[in-house]
Amino acid sequence: MRLDEIIQQHTEKLSPQLQAEVYDFVLFLEQKQANARLATDPQQRKERLAKALVNAVALGVFAGVDGVQWQNEQRQDRNIGYSE
Repeated sequence: MRLDEIIQQHTEKLSPQLQAEVYDFVLFLEQKQANARLATDPQQRKERLAKALVNAVALGVFAGVDGVQWQNEQRQDRNIGYSE
């Protein structure tokens, strides 16, 4: 007997509400698997990052930020706790 048949036999014994939970869990696992594939494909990662940046700009996330000033602040030397 195949695994899907075994799962179906057990699922049939459950109430309709619990069968719906099984279905929800299957959908969750499908999404998890799809996300895992996206995380490993470099081209899709680039496309998702580009889309996220376009969305951030459209939402005005960077409004009021001076990019040059921010970059200069990031490049300043910082005391990292090292003493001679």
